[in-house]
Amino acid sequence: MIESIKEIAQQLISQWGWAIAVGLAGIAFKDSISKLWQGMQFLWGNDFNVDDIVYINGHKKARIVRQGVIKTTFYLYEHDRKFIVPNDRIWTLNLEKQLPGDK
Repeated sequence: MIESIKEIAQQLISQWGWAIAVGLAGIAFKDSISKLWQGMQFLWGNDFNVDDIVYINGHKKARIVRQGVIKTTFYLYEHDRKFIVPNDRIWTLNLEKQLPGDK
């Protein structure tokens, strides 16, 4: 009886072991995968590009210096400092982009 249980367990692991491993890895790295996906969405979109002038929360003038998969770097004109934001939080900033014809 114990040997038959061992055989059944070995068959299940050999057939479905990869699916279990992928499922456990997905659960373990869920947040990392989510942050990576949000970063890719920000990069794929053409709403904001490097060297665009934006206003953060309506009043802080900044330039997008670098866009990466994990983070975006802004240069703040008022403070002469760089401002680094993780891409999973960039959607909370209320970014406004100046249109090309506006002065």
